[in-house]
Amino acid sequence: MKMSRRSLLGSASAGLALMGSGIPLRAQTMSFDDGPITATIAGYSSRGMVSILGEGQAAVVRAAFSGSNVVYEPGNPAGSFVAVANGEREFALESTIEILMATRGDAPFPESYEGKFWLVTSLSPDLTRAHVYGRREFIEGNNITSLNDIRERQIPVALGINRPGNLWARAHVDAILGAHGMTTEDIVAWGGTLVEQNTGGTMDMMRQGRADIEITGGFVPVGSMIELNNTTPLAFVPMTQEAAADAASRASVSVGIIPAGSYDWVDEDLYTLASSHTVIAGPSATDEQVWKFCKALDTRLDVYHGMHPALAAVTRENIVPNVPGVPLHPAAEAYFASRML
Repeated sequence: MKMSRRSLLGSASAGLALMGSGIPLRAQTMSFDDGPITATIAGYSSRGMVSILGEGQAAVVRAAFSGSNVVYEPGNPAGSFVAVANGEREFALESTIEILMATRGDAPFPESYEGKFWLVTSLSPDLTRAHVYGRREFIEGNNITSLNDIRERQIPVALGINRPGNLWARAHVDAILGAHGMTTEDIVAWGGTLVEQNTGGTMDMMRQGRADIEITGGFVPVGSMIELNNTTPLAFVPMTQEAAADAASRASVSVGIIPAGSYDWVDEDLYTLASSHTVIAGPSATDEQVWKFCKALDTRLDVYHGMHPALAAVTRENIVPNVPGVPLHPAAEAYFASRML
């Protein structure tokens, strides 16, 4: 029997705990049967790697609760966020960047959404790595060993920056360029162009020689990059540790590594930016849906790990989301407080 939101929050505010347990009363009294649920996860482009996460969350729910109808709905993260906050969808898949921007009410969000959404599960804890890469012919032909070379020599470049609605990509583009002393306006002023396509679209343009470098993200290794390299040889534009730290600070994310050997053409560790993607819930999500999302990921990580090799790093310990200033959904808090690790 499902517990009402009012009684759940009431017991939370009362701060009661069962004697000697150390676990809040709400966590010990909240439970659901193994029946199926229906829900929609609004997300990113269907061609982007982030879609693997949304499909993975849906897959574990279907595996844990037979008969469930949980679907991942491609879109863009800004629109998905607003749909969830307004109660039009139960869940959305968002990066830390969008979560913080929405909390602050930064553009393109029309207002602050603080208090209108909650965290549910972390699907890629610091696993999404920024990739600054491009056509080897262009990079080596222009003797580009750093983005500083583009600034210092004002090299015209067709730069992939993703679509305007992909706030993760745009924030990373601004942060990485800013750490190297330039902006997208500079790229255009020096005779370059901005390629406003999703990652798949930009890769298609690279095959045609119409895009040179892209700043994008993915889980290491990115299969589509390996495939692209078979016909259009690629190279990374490396960042120093200092530049990566500067960029990470600007984007409110962490410094990460793309390890040597991750790709056939990478023979040294590359410093980059590392970020997380999290499922959020809005006011239309029920306690049962949230609780079962958490339990499904927690108990069927075997299914989730099969979605991509990098997801083997997702564990029972790190699926609990943590974004400063943003609360867990009460049902997620209840589940994670009561489980046995």
